[in-house]
Amino acid sequence: MIFQNFCFQLTLMVLLISAPMFAFANHPNEGALSVGALVTEASAQNLDLKEAEANFRSAQARARASYGRYLPSVSLEGGPLLTKFNDVKNDGITYYGRVDWNLYRGGADSYNFESYRLREQLEQKRFEAAKAKVGRVVTQLYYELLFLLESIALKEKAIELNQEQMKLAERKNRSGFTSSADVIEFELREATLNSDLQMINQQVSEKSRDLAVILGRKDATALVTVKGHLEKVATMPSKNSFMQTLEDRSIDIANAKAEVEISQRDLSSVRARYLPSLDLEARYGKIAVDERVLSDANNYAVFLRLSVPIFSGLETINESRAVNATFAAKEKVVARVTLTTRTSAENLFSLLKTISDRISLEEKTLPKSETYYKITLDEYRRGVKNSPDMVVASER
Repeated sequence: MIFQNFCFQLTLMVLLISAPMFAFANHPNEGALSVGALVTEASAQNLDLKEAEANFRSAQARARASYGRYLPSVSLEGGPLLTKFNDVKNDGITYYGRVDWNLYRGGADSYNFESYRLREQLEQKRFEAAKAKVGRVVTQLYYELLFLLESIALKEKAIELNQEQMKLAERKNRSGFTSSADVIEFELREATLNSDLQMINQQVSEKSRDLAVILGRKDATALVTVKGHLEKVATMPSKNSFMQTLEDRSIDIANAKAEVEISQRDLSSVRARYLPSLDLEARYGKIAVDERVLSDANNYAVFLRLSVPIFSGLETINESRAVNATFAAKEKVVARVTLTTRTSAENLFSLLKTISDRISLEEKTLPKSETYYKITLDEYRRGVKNSPDMVVASER
């Protein structure tokens, strides 16, 4: 989808760069919304953008939460105790403070923290990419609407010229220089032009509603009237510059690379299960041992626990194999996405080159088309040409 949108924009850019200025219609435009104003509005209200921002904030909070594994946990424990073993009864109330602190778990906490940080960075890139995409879509719809407004003006101008030609045909018909078929020819063309105009107006309504949705407006039925005209713009960036920028900023490539790094951290975290873990546990207060309260006095206990894994029922080794296979698959995804991105960019520039060449060829024929129209109009007035010739010249 990113490449389709970008293809349309650069294609439109080529059209604007190459098109002759006298081909632009001076359409009536009472709108006050420039492309900058539309992008600003969409950046503040677009719903997809708000969702991407919420995902980023969520990932940011999760990354901060994962840092808590480095810190000790403190709690208050206790309650009434009643036991009986072999007619020996014991009761009392325990209450004490407890501190648990995992000092070392084979580096698993560090790898998990890095994994969450990578997810946070990825969601931030997705948020930034979402903002850029909203700007692209708004810009695309803005220029599509401008193009349609220019098309409406040109169709209206064509209808006006056709009516003048039809009046000429009617005068020639009344004078007996031509048949009623000439008048019908222009009537048919006017019907076609009006039909085209109606379809363009329908497209304006559709594009306006699409723009209202992107802008995040509650009412998408109200038409969005844009301000401006199609103009020539600066030349396009070089192919090498665009290719490098695309690889550096492509969210698809960034996503694939981040997934590889996250899988790598997950693999390291699983492998950490093979290593010993060291935990510190401390209690202070009325402590219960062997289901009995030691005394009414406050006591304390500090325990440094070392755990060395011996056998985990093959869970660790199989989990390690699974994550390792996922890591290898993610590496292949990076290669595939990078290749696809480069290929799409190559195809895009090849298409744009073809379009640019075709426009250059059409520009060269435009003066001849204008000369052909003037000659045909003069010959039609003198009765040398008929109405079909006049229609063909007008279309050219």
